[in-house]
Amino acid sequence: MAVFGTSQTLPSQPIPGVVQNPTDCMSSLYSIPNCLQEIVQSLVNGEIGTIGHSCCHAFLGLSSDCLTERFAFAPDFPLTLRDHCSGQ
Repeated sequence: MAVFGTSQTLPSQPIPGVVQNPTDCMSSLYSIPNCLQEIVQSLVNGEIGTIGHSCCHAFLGLSSDCLTERFAFAPDFPLTLRDHCSGQ
């Protein structure tokens, strides 16, 4: 007797040691209006306090691999922004 419809879908897990595609890893920021713009402006202006709560929350959800890839030119920025956002 065959049983149909019992297969389970497992949540996708990142593969250890594999860097996420940088265009996909920041997708959570795109759904928050002006979030990416706020992050870029804070990087350029050096004013991290201008990033909103929702944007900070999304930023904190980004993986370290993603941040390393996207901010290779400013490696200290993600750490500074994480510190700021963790306090919100």
